[in-house]
Amino acid sequence: MKGYHRTATQFPPFQQGGLDSLCGLYSIVNAERYINRSSDEETQVLFDHLVKYLSRRGLLGKFLVGGILHHQMLSILEKVVGSKRISSVEIPWRGLPNPDLTTFWRSMQKFLDGTLGRSIILGLDGYHDHWTVIESITNRSLTLYDSALIKRLPRSACTTTYATGKRQHILLPAQTYFLSNENLNGNAE
Repeated sequence: MKGYHRTATQFPPFQQGGLDSLCGLYSIVNAERYINRSSDEETQVLFDHLVKYLSRRGLLGKFLVGGILHHQMLSILEKVVGSKRISSVEIPWRGLPNPDLTTFWRSMQKFLDGTLGRSIILGLDGYHDHWTVIESITNRSLTLYDSALIKRLPRSACTTTYATGKRQHILLPAQTYFLSNENLNGNAE
């Protein structure tokens, strides 16, 4: 697929239902879809594998109602999605002190930097208790590829500490996954 680039509007993110708590599952599906430009059929196969994995472990009902926690997200990414679809999963802020918004924002910008085959799954708190996928980032906002159809988060409304006044979106650095397919078959697709 080198040289061929579809925009997000040509393959919109899949949406979760209004009453479930599967945003974590959908963020995995949508991140893989965004990174690899997966077809609807390929994405359905991944979703089916994820649901079967959770069902076999007796976790489907728990996740459907309560959502996916950080350590469970990593396990699902490693065991189900794996290196066939995503070659690299990094959590650069795991185990480190929480960075200020500017430092965290710059690390996300540096990672994405316009390179195809990369995406970020971001944990949110505050106004949204949610997992989402970052499509792109500028100095002023995050553009999302999101299962709840949240399109954009302005930087002026974000923080990495406590929600206050206009800064209602808490970005969770230690629950942020940098995903890449760059090493699959020697290069990015």
